[in-house]
Amino acid sequence: MISVRSIIVLFVSYAVIPRLTFLPRSVHSLLIVFGPFLLPRLISIFTVARATSRSVPVRPTPPKVQRALNLLVVSVVGSVVLSLPYFADENIFTKTQSRLQTEPGVLFTRLQLLRELTGADEALRTKFGGSAQNKLLYLAYGPDALVNCIWCATALGDDQLNYFLYSLPKLAAPHIVHLAVLGLATSSLVGAEGSRFRIHATLAGLLLMVADMWYLGSYDLSINRRARSLQELDFAHWRVHFLRYMSFAVIDLALGVVLWATSTNRWLAQPPSLAKRIESTTRQAEETVHKLRALGLLKNSINRNPALRGVTDAYWNTEGGIMAETVQEEEVMEQINSAVSKMNLPELEGRVGAVADGILAGIDGLRASQIMAEGTAAAPAPS
Repeated sequence: MISVRSIIVLFVSYAVIPRLTFLPRSVHSLLIVFGPFLLPRLISIFTVARATSRSVPVRPTPPKVQRALNLLVVSVVGSVVLSLPYFADENIFTKTQSRLQTEPGVLFTRLQLLRELTGADEALRTKFGGSAQNKLLYLAYGPDALVNCIWCATALGDDQLNYFLYSLPKLAAPHIVHLAVLGLATSSLVGAEGSRFRIHATLAGLLLMVADMWYLGSYDLSINRRARSLQELDFAHWRVHFLRYMSFAVIDLALGVVLWATSTNRWLAQPPSLAKRIESTTRQAEETVHKLRALGLLKNSINRNPALRGVTDAYWNTEGGIMAETVQEEEVMEQINSAVSKMNLPELEGRVGAVADGILAGIDGLRASQIMAEGTAAAPAPS
């Protein structure tokens, strides 16, 4: 029988996936081949997680998780702020609206009209005048690497690798800080709600750092060599700076949403384990026994004291008289008769009988298992 789920799977597999032509060819081919097999499994996982979440009541955000969420909110806001151009290195090409082919003298003359030149600007002018390759390195690794790296320019012709190695510590520093934030947000200080996603968050941070390093390490400088206008230039250093901090914000925001949804049992809720349920039931039973014992001691003390016993007897005599008068009122009698007339006595008797039979069957089962256990223990061991 065709269900709604089967129709959705067929529609996505043979109508949606083939039209995802914006994806790379390898990814598109994999989705076409494995999509019809993976999609039902993903739907089953989502259905099981949703059913489990519905079986567990929603609760408020735990205080420990709330502290982790506050940390992630601060990290998201900080990452968005740091992604702004104000916190990035100055790009003299966009500031002066100059092309890559602009002569260094003209370029820095335009810059001087906008602000006063510094020592770093003079060093950068010398670099630009020495080799056209330095402009490409500037676009890829920024002004700091080009000006301050004194050992990058060598006679071996492998300058790009040297500039990348010089930029590596500065590139890795924000990733290390971000990994520290993810570690605090998923540490044992947050509790089991955060620890269950510690590996996922760490892998996301590490993959982002590796992707950042791999992109700049394998960047092709010749891309900008063919640019003839400012709009065609690829400012890799500034683009990666923006994407880096925005990726931090996206990861932290996603982790915060997951922590909030899972800690409040709105998504991927985990029912208490059998051991915890047994422990909770045992604790409640012990508390009930203690309360019953205290109640018994209180009743014994009241019954042994003549004055308190007299007060108790007077209360129950007064209560009995009030209830007798209340029951004899006409309106109360009408309500009682109406309720009794609406009761299905045969059905009620059947339910009571079923409950009694279940209790007796349980007792018989326990007795039979006890007899079998005693018989097994009394049986002689084989010689």
